[in-house]
Amino acid sequence: MLTAERATPPDTRLLGQRVIGRRLSERTGTDRRDAVQLQEDLNDAEGVVFGRGDRFRYSHRTLRDLNIELVSSAATTDRSGDLHGGTWLALGWTASGGVHIDDGSARFVTDPGVPVVFPVDRPFSIVTPAGVHHLVRIDLGFIETVDAVLSGARTATDPVFRTQPRPDALQGLQTSIHAVATAAFGESDPLQARLSLQVQLAEWVVRAYGGRSERRELGAGRTTVELAQAYLAEHCGDQVTLADLCRATGVSARTLQSAFLRYTDSTPMTYLQHMRLDRVRIALQLADPGSVTVATVAREWGFRHMGRFAGTYLQRFGEYPGETLRGLPTRRLRSRALPRTA
Repeated sequence: MLTAERATPPDTRLLGQRVIGRRLSERTGTDRRDAVQLQEDLNDAEGVVFGRGDRFRYSHRTLRDLNIELVSSAATTDRSGDLHGGTWLALGWTASGGVHIDDGSARFVTDPGVPVVFPVDRPFSIVTPAGVHHLVRIDLGFIETVDAVLSGARTATDPVFRTQPRPDALQGLQTSIHAVATAAFGESDPLQARLSLQVQLAEWVVRAYGGRSERRELGAGRTTVELAQAYLAEHCGDQVTLADLCRATGVSARTLQSAFLRYTDSTPMTYLQHMRLDRVRIALQLADPGSVTVATVAREWGFRHMGRFAGTYLQRFGEYPGETLRGLPTRRLRSRALPRTA
């Protein structure tokens, strides 16, 4: 059971629960002072001010799941404040009305429904309209690890993110956010499936907002490939067949093969194998070599023949999986990407 870090006023409700790898807290109230304190504490903010208005009410919900936090914050008035960058990459959007952001060098107003990246390396001011403001916070170390693995880099560097997403990556990004949120709030999604979806979200963040490595965009006709990618991310550890993928996307095997060859330079099943190898590599980098074995991780992601797996892994990454698990070159990545606990 989640406990409050400070006394809760009589008009405030605090709920909490813990699931495997998850922590949920909800808070509502009518006291402006409590709302200000809550926003400043949770967002590392200062100078938070709520607008005038009768019957003031606020609500705040945070779900932390592995490497992400899903936040919904609502108030009956606008609110403003000064925030600081930190160890989380925050994507924010509203259902209606724009958020005003000023980082000292640029000012802009967000479009409703379009996630934007808040400044990470510098303080900024923000004015949010009345209503609901959604945030997805992703551990920066986790994004760096995913980006490093998928781009083939051996060490992490500080990625640079643009504010607005690339238009041709917006749909895939929003679909990925929805999938992560659905799994995080679900009762039956195992940790492996949730981690796989979070890895996919990190990929979409890098693709949409930039990062250390530039990804080739999927281009026209990407819907079929994106549907297949989403299905493969969810079932990455299962024994997926080409027929399963055709049923999930609603196209023939020939159409699916052609789409993948055109936009990913690989067949669907080769893409699935690479996806599994990438996730094994990430899992090995995040694992404790004293309590986790290569075979356990490999089997979790669908590999059954260890000798064949080791050879394929070596061919893709230039080192054996055991070297990844024990290796110092990636140890710093693992320490930075471990999900934080409250």
